[in-house]
Amino acid sequence: MYKANKNKNYFAIFYSMDFRERLREEIAFSGLSNKEVAARSGITLRSLISYVSGQSCMPSADVAVKLAKTLNTSVEYLITGEKTKIQTEKTSEDTRKLLHIYENLNDCQQKLLLLVAEDIEKCLK
Repeated sequence: MYKANKNKNYFAIFYSMDFRERLREEIAFSGLSNKEVAARSGITLRSLISYVSGQSCMPSADVAVKLAKTLNTSVEYLITGEKTKIQTEKTSEDTRKLLHIYENLNDCQQKLLLLVAEDIEKCLK
C-alpha cells in the first residue's frame, strides 16, 4: 500500500487511485495484454504492473503520455477522468472501437477502410 511521506500529498494519492482504475479500464478496452502495452509504451512490464496494481503512485508525465498514446486515449482522461471529444458519453462504444482499429492500421489499410466506408455510405443513400 502507499506509505505517506512529507513530499507526497493527498492530491497525488487521490488521483493515483483513479489513474489506476482508468488505466486498467483502457487496457481492457484495448484488447492488449499488459506485456503488449508495456512493450508498445517502451516501459518495463514491472513498471506497468506497479501502476495498475497501485504499488506506484503515478507515472512520470512522459510515461503517462506513452501509455495514453498506446491506449489511444488522452493523458487528461487517464489522470483526471475528464473525457475528450472521442470519450464523451455521446460517443458510442462501437465508434471508439472503430477509431481504435483505424488508428492501429498502416496508411494503406486506413485508405482501404475509408474507401469501403465511402462505398457503404453511397449504397445507403
